[in-house]
Amino acid sequence: MSKPKKIDLSAAASPLAADPFAALGALDTSALPPGHDGVAPSSPEKAAKKGRLLLRREKKDRGGKTVVVASGFPNEAEADGTVRAVRKALGCGGTVEAGTSGFEIVIQGDRPAAVAEALRQLGYPVGGVIQ
Repeated sequence: MSKPKKIDLSAAASPLAADPFAALGALDTSALPPGHDGVAPSSPEKAAKKGRLLLRREKKDRGGKTVVVASGFPNEAEADGTVRAVRKALGCGGTVEAGTSGFEIVIQGDRPAAVAEALRQLGYPVGGVIQ
């Protein structure tokens, strides 16, 4: 078996035979309307008002462990994003459950004041058990 022949790369590379943008260099750009810089103008929009959340402590059906439940989320996506932020802020576990009036987040541990403060920092008005 012989070695494959190598391609000689020492010769100067030839320019492309056809430049698709060559004709654009000859255009007169002074007649074109001024463009925009790509940044959308900022409009003074108010952030959507977040609904009031109610906190409560629960031990029932949780093996004697205390959890803090925040109820009042209108949809699962909002509750999921909020529970992720609260879990990260407090360093604890949490999940989203479907409740009787919307969705609820369940935060592990008996720290209702810390949960309330984390929810307030996210822009939610909080009521209920806070001790």
